[in-house]
Amino acid sequence: MPSLGEVVAKVQEQYEIHSDFKARFLQESLIKSLGKKQQAEGMVYFKKPGKMRWIYRKPTKQEIISDGKTLWTYRPEDKQVIVTRMAQAFQSKAPSTFLAGIGNLQRDFQAQFVKEPTPASDYSLELTPLESQGSLEKLFLLVDRETFSILQAKIQDPMGNITQINFSKIQFDNNLSDSLFTFSPPKGVEVFPMPGAAPASGTEK
Repeated sequence: MPSLGEVVAKVQEQYEIHSDFKARFLQESLIKSLGKKQQAEGMVYFKKPGKMRWIYRKPTKQEIISDGKTLWTYRPEDKQVIVTRMAQAFQSKAPSTFLAGIGNLQRDFQAQFVKEPTPASDYSLELTPLESQGSLEKLFLLVDRETFSILQAKIQDPMGNITQINFSKIQFDNNLSDSLFTFSPPKGVEVFPMPGAAPASGTEK
């Protein structure tokens, strides 16, 4: 059985040795103040360094795209896109930034097993940030015992809200094109740049 340190190192290695990966995802968010759960699903693509594209297909179509510097949040039904800087949008080291090749589990977190692993079980990790990360109080990862891929990432914020993302059909090294991680607003889409955001190209209002 590998030690805690070996498991964390193996997880980190998976996302350092591969240039990109894609997966299906199922996201469940618990908003504690409302006692309400929200579910969403779709496809996600990551490419180092810092590029990602989340394509939400249900219940509402939405895309979150980053080229590593700029982040676009596009809602086709609303005909709106919000533009922010990647660094501003993800100041916390959440699963999205870690999986995009930015985070470092060994450097940024104190790790422990949620429960002692058995020879037949996947690894369940609880990660507490060493420095305050704002919206991220704890990060929980479920790790495949054979491949050390992340099967599930769960974020808990200081308000008790929880976002859980399950990954399936994970594929590494897909030679993803950089064009997948850029966004030009379609005609008729209104652009809302946040303060300090890079100007959007091809903007139509």
